[in-house]
Amino acid sequence: MTLLPKMTGVLIKIVSSLFYLVSGLLWKKILPRGLNYHLIFYRTIFSILFSLVVISFFSFLVEDGVSLNRFFKASFEDWLFAAAICFFSFYGLYYFTNALKHGRYTVVAPFISMAALFSFVTAYFLYDEAVGMNAILSFLLLFGALVYHQFTYLKTFRLSKEIYLCLLASLFWGVSFVLYPISIKTFGVYNFSLILEVCVLLSCVYLAILKENTLKLTLPNKGDLKVCFWIGLCVAGGNVGANYSLENIPIYLNIIIAVLFEAVMILAGLYWFKEKLRMRDWALVTGITVGTVLLML
Repeated sequence: MTLLPKMTGVLIKIVSSLFYLVSGLLWKKILPRGLNYHLIFYRTIFSILFSLVVISFFSFLVEDGVSLNRFFKASFEDWLFAAAICFFSFYGLYYFTNALKHGRYTVVAPFISMAALFSFVTAYFLYDEAVGMNAILSFLLLFGALVYHQFTYLKTFRLSKEIYLCLLASLFWGVSFVLYPISIKTFGVYNFSLILEVCVLLSCVYLAILKENTLKLTLPNKGDLKVCFWIGLCVAGGNVGANYSLENIPIYLNIIIAVLFEAVMILAGLYWFKEKLRMRDWALVTGITVGTVLLML
C-alpha cells in the first residue's frame, strides 16, 4: 500500500467519523418522537438519493468502483453474500437507535466501540488470525469494565436496557465490519454503499409488516423530516467515506480513529444533552477505549 492512498484513507475516515458524530446527535434529538425504524426509513430515502448523486458524479471522474458494469458482472453468490451482510448489518442500526432512544448518548455512542471485540473474534475465525497477549488483556479489561458497570443488574442475572441494546448493536456492526471489504472488492465503494442503503430501506418495510401488519410508515412532522434529511446526508457521506477507508487502510486504523472520536462524543453529549456520567460510567468508557486500543496494537 502506497503512502498517498493510506493518508487519503485516514483523512476520509476522519471526515466520515465527523459525519457519523453529527448524525448521532441528530438521531438523539428526534428518536423520542417516533418509532426508530419509521425514522430510519425516511432518512434512508434521503441517503439513497445522496448516494445516487455521489455515484453519478464520480462516474465521470473514476471508472473503478462506480461503474454500473460491476453490478452486472457480480455473480448470484456475490449478490447473495452482499445482501446477507447488509440485512444483518441493519440490526446494528436498529438496536443502536433503540439504545439512543432509551439511553444516554454519552454512554451509548462510546459503547459502540465494543464492536471492535466482535470484529476481532470474527476476523479470528474467518481469517485464522493468531490470538496474542494484547487480545487476551483487551478481553479481560472490556469484560471487567462491563461487569463493574452492570454489577447491580448482574446480581439479578440481567443487564440494563441501555447496555443490552448497545451490546446487540455492537455485535451486529462488529461482525459486519469485517465482512464489508469482501463485497466492497466486488462491487466497489460507492456501489456497495448504495446496496447497503437499499437493504436498510427494505428492512424497515419488513419490520413494519412484521410488527404492525402494514406497509404504511408514519411520515414525521415537517421539523423531524428536515432532521431526517440531514441525517440522510451525513449517513450517505459517512458510509461512502467509511467504505473507502476500509478498502484503503487497515481495519485496525479504522477502529482506532473511531475510538479517538469517543472523547468528542462524550463532550458533545455532556454539552448538548446535559447528561451526567457516574463513576462507573467513566470506568466503562475508559475500559472500552483502552481495551479497543490494546486489541489493535
